[in-house]
Amino acid sequence: MFILLKWVKYYTKEIAKALKITTFGTLLIVSLVVIKYKPAYEVRLAGEKLGYVENKDKIELKIKKDREDTSGNVAFKEQTKTPEYELKFVNRDKQTQEKEVLMAVKDATITTYKTYAVTVDGATQTTVSTEEEAKAIVDNMKSDIDENVIGLKVGIVEQYTTDLKVQTPEEASGILNNIKVAKITEYNAKQEEKRKVEAEKNKKKVIANKTVTSVGTIAGVSLSRPVSGSITSRYGSRSSLRSGAHTGLDIATASGTPVTPIASGTVTYAGYKGSYGNLVIVSHGNGIESYYAHCSKIFTAVGQTVDRSTVISAVGSTGNSTGPHLHLEIRQNGNTLNPENYLY
Repeated sequence: MFILLKWVKYYTKEIAKALKITTFGTLLIVSLVVIKYKPAYEVRLAGEKLGYVENKDKIELKIKKDREDTSGNVAFKEQTKTPEYELKFVNRDKQTQEKEVLMAVKDATITTYKTYAVTVDGATQTTVSTEEEAKAIVDNMKSDIDENVIGLKVGIVEQYTTDLKVQTPEEASGILNNIKVAKITEYNAKQEEKRKVEAEKNKKKVIANKTVTSVGTIAGVSLSRPVSGSITSRYGSRSSLRSGAHTGLDIATASGTPVTPIASGTVTYAGYKGSYGNLVIVSHGNGIESYYAHCSKIFTAVGQTVDRSTVISAVGSTGNSTGPHLHLEIRQNGNTLNPENYLY
């Protein structure tokens, strides 16, 4: 019994000694590993190794934040590949590649953008970032034209694309202005051709049952009324439709009513002109000019000689107009005069 106890005591000491040695060795190995190596996550995307990151959760948080970022023109994002992580021990002096990993994941994300296209006659002509920009550009383009007259249909279309290409408002306005000018030029060219044909037909045409009566003179030129009707806006009046005082006289009458010049002269303008709509200008000599605006049709051409019985146009409501009427202006050396003082 004594021998057994002695034997147990001996081996207990040996085991304790061995455990101490093992523990010390383990601690020594762990210390060496900690000193030389560090834990890091190897990141792979679709099987392709991207690099190492120290903190998986932080990287995932940044990826989520980027995916949910819909600032600017971003409509939504779709992550096509999911990163895979494997914990490993790497040399402590090894650099991690967080930026590279984030960039690779971002490249594997499909971003869809929302933009606004401005169309002319159904075809996209320019694209801008916001609906507000598109509306402002379209409103500016349509401010001095009548779409129905010149055949210009302008619209706005919301569109989604993965290829973000937009113009600045200034660039877009320039593109549309060029189109507008081209459309107006084309319209005027067609109208000019029509007017030449109509002018030949109306060269000697007179208004049936109308006696041309002189009602006033200016600078020695006899004048007659271009149309009969009710005066709806007098010279110098102001309204919300205008930016300044009225430069002429508005005579309301039925659409299509023939218009004759106030005196003999030569046509110097016959076409569409901004807020005037369809406009005819006649020069009477001695610095006297007369303007006939908002016409529905023009029956004369630049260079044609007319007299007080020549039908030069028909009453309409083109341009900046709220109803059928003739806007009549009389100018002397470029300065507007009150037509009422001479005709009505």
